[in-house]
Amino acid sequence: MIGNDIVDLALAATQSNWRRKGWLQKIFTISEQDRIWDALDPDLAVWELWSMKEATYKAYQRQFLKAPIYNPWDFECSETSVIIKGMQYKTKTTITSEYIHSVAFIHPKVINAKVFTNESLTYKKHLLDYISKTKGLNSEKITIKKNDFRIPLIYINNLQSDIKVSFSSHGLFSSYAVDL
Repeated sequence: MIGNDIVDLALAATQSNWRRKGWLQKIFTISEQDRIWDALDPDLAVWELWSMKEATYKAYQRQFLKAPIYNPWDFECSETSVIIKGMQYKTKTTITSEYIHSVAFIHPKVINAKVFTNESLTYKKHLLDYISKTKGLNSEKITIKKNDFRIPLIYINNLQSDIKVSFSSHGLFSSYAVDL
């Protein structure tokens, strides 16, 4: 299972006032709130934890074919993992001056994660080309469809494959993570 999330830090700074009364308490556990307030950069800590939770939510939703329901308190972040209902998802987070990107997974085969600017809008084509090259297939035979729970699925020759993929977009950035 795999999930990913991206946060455009400039957009997050202008669109969200996470310091308003009650916001942290709705999203983060007590230990996570302590971690945020103890951080050298609390803004960065908020979006790092948010991204980890979102990526894990996508992986969890895919694994159990859950309808989209999100209770952030169910997801407890540590430094490199997130636990939900006794299950531990490992996370890998990349922090730049422009974005935070997290990937969550349980047992990856081969994870490939890429970040793109929305100016290119080529992230889905890039993914299809990557799968095509990795699997030795014609990229025209590979398609992406979403199921009833809005989970993206990879189809090869109109048959659902076992390739797991996750997409995320926020502000100027889009990303994918794929587990082949």
